[in-house]
Amino acid sequence: MKHQSLLLFSGVCALLAAGCVKEPGSNRTPAGNDDYFDFKIDQQVALSVDYGFPNKDYAVLFELYDQNPLTANEAGESVKRDIEPIYRGTTDGSGRFSADIQALSSLSKVWLYSDYPGVLSPVELEIRDKRVSFSQKDYIEQLRAKGTRAVTGNKHTYPDEWLTLGDWDQYGTPDYLEPERTMPSAGTLYGINEVFVKRTDVRKLKERYPEFFEAGLSSDLRIVKPTKIYLVFINSTAVWRNTVGYYTYATGQEPASVDELQRVLVYPDASPYVKSAGGKVSRGALAGGDRVQLKYWDGEKFNDEFPAGVSIGWWLEGMGFDAASGNISIQNKGRFGRFSTEGLNSDGERRTVALLDPQSKKIVAIGFEDNTDLRYNDATFYLEVEEDGAVDGNIPELPDDGKGPSDEENYVKTDGFLMFEDLWPYTGDYDMNDVMVKYSSKVYKNVLNNAVYKIETEYTPCHNGGQIQSGFGIQLTGLAPELVHKVTVDGAAPSNYMQGQPLEPGQRYPTVLLFDDIEPVLGKTITVTFELNDATESTVAPPFNPFIFTDSDKIRGKEVHLVKQMPTDKADPSLFGTGHDVSRPGDNLYYVLVKEGKQYPFALNMSFMTDFPIPQEGKHIDDSYPRFRSWMESDGKNDKDWYLHPAK
Repeated sequence: MKHQSLLLFSGVCALLAAGCVKEPGSNRTPAGNDDYFDFKIDQQVALSVDYGFPNKDYAVLFELYDQNPLTANEAGESVKRDIEPIYRGTTDGSGRFSADIQALSSLSKVWLYSDYPGVLSPVELEIRDKRVSFSQKDYIEQLRAKGTRAVTGNKHTYPDEWLTLGDWDQYGTPDYLEPERTMPSAGTLYGINEVFVKRTDVRKLKERYPEFFEAGLSSDLRIVKPTKIYLVFINSTAVWRNTVGYYTYATGQEPASVDELQRVLVYPDASPYVKSAGGKVSRGALAGGDRVQLKYWDGEKFNDEFPAGVSIGWWLEGMGFDAASGNISIQNKGRFGRFSTEGLNSDGERRTVALLDPQSKKIVAIGFEDNTDLRYNDATFYLEVEEDGAVDGNIPELPDDGKGPSDEENYVKTDGFLMFEDLWPYTGDYDMNDVMVKYSSKVYKNVLNNAVYKIETEYTPCHNGGQIQSGFGIQLTGLAPELVHKVTVDGAAPSNYMQGQPLEPGQRYPTVLLFDDIEPVLGKTITVTFELNDATESTVAPPFNPFIFTDSDKIRGKEVHLVKQMPTDKADPSLFGTGHDVSRPGDNLYYVLVKEGKQYPFALNMSFMTDFPIPQEGKHIDDSYPRFRSWMESDGKNDKDWYLHPAK
């Protein structure tokens, strides 16, 4: 704010009595917190996630986005965007999570994402009444209820030379699925996730695990003891809608051509219920844990058990399923047929990788490759082999590389801008650019209980529109000081008021002053790290309690905070209720402003923003952002995205 007459300042002060102030024409009186708009562009949302895992020890990391996090690359493959989620969290072992999180008020829907096996992802969810919830069980049941049954023999077509295990609906969901979905142990799932599912490593599988492709190893399953076998769907990252099945042959007598195979269709569309292709989400057929009992074809009939002495091979028909008709066909004269028996593939590549779980010896993970990236995650399954010792050890073992979520992965990153007026308790020109600070905060949580153990925030002073010297600080208001284990500040200009201490002395709550004068530190990044002893996430949500203290070359007590944020113990209480400020400390109401019957903030937090144009100097923020007034006068009900519409 530009210099104003101190004489005028004191004259106005004299006209206003301390305490409750009602200006001429004002219809606002400080009745309490609820009577005042908080000027937040974000909102608190109650988040509830329930993946419904039966394992009880399978925790997964999930992310929440404000847009679909998946898109298609140049090859048409579904890949993850390089964008930051608005929230991260880790479920408990049963796949459950609940917490209050922050999201933009203008946001009406979010995308729930996880690349862990057994979860549908991404799922588009609506925010209703400041709540967003997801139950995977209910979601699947609702989807299946929408499907109409169609008998294959009458409605759908498939190649005459194939066999099927039953019928499917128009979406490709088999009607011969087992009643209950199943999943292996958490350790096995983490291993499958590491090898097949994660999207972060784009290398070919052979580059990551060359030992899977050594001579003498095979993806065909040799049966040495009669047993029942179940094929369980895990996930698919493919853009194509692929058809998956199997064939058998006498062990040691590998088929020389595709014509020798008796193919048995298992999954018409090996796609998850949430199918992402080309950045668009559509309906698929399966959920993680869906399983089918495989049957042995003896040439005349199906049998429940596979006999000793046979081998099972796997096949995938690329683009075999037509979502428009529910029919299945061989594409381009079999060009996209993929087989686990290497000699059957025209390019000689192994198109499936099968891995034996070394712990159970009864579970085999299988990854399919449908095209050219050779990551073997286009369709991922595992086999449940009922009998111990029924599988010969001609396949490699599933490595013990997979781990659950780590503390380092379990963090929430929040970006934003803080904007202050420096002539509090008066409005001045109200351009909201006297002090502007960009922040980027990471809140790290323990995966076991989601308690916060570290906060790392980068602050970059980016604009000084005022001529009054202003300092800047933050307070973890409400946090017990004993929960602060260590404080580190890098890049700051030491504040004289800190007295050489890591925390400002004389404060009930942990307080750090980053600088006493913004001018020398403009454009410089200051990093503040709090190491905590299991703090509750809701008590340390960014931007915490940020504030400026003005006339900082003379005094410490003239603080300016966000609306309804309490001052620190160093603030001068005599200033509340003076000028245009209508704070009521007795009612725990602070930093609210009424002028000409209108409410205004002294500070704004522009959360979830990595870029924000500086409002015009010397002009009311209404002039820079014309929709601000509508948002303000409606108490945030209208024009919630006013910041997206600057003046032209």
